[in-house]
Amino acid sequence: MANLWKQFESLIDKDVTQLATITATNGTTSTVQLLSGDTLKVTGTGTPGSKVFIKGGEIKQAAPNLTEHTMTLY
Repeated sequence: MANLWKQFESLIDKDVTQLATITATNGTTSTVQLLSGDTLKVTGTGTPGSKVFIKGGEIKQAAPNLTEHTMTLY
């Protein structure tokens, strides 16, 4: 019998969709900043300063430019 946890993990998508802000673009790739502050180089372009959804190292679509709030929970 296969490991039950491994079977469960196989159902979950490995790549997550993340929200990022484009900081620079060169025509085919863009540098984006994640909400955590990390930067990534991804495939796809857009307008610097705009928000996008990224998944699997590429820009999937534009994201709405909504107000962000930071909250600390104890």
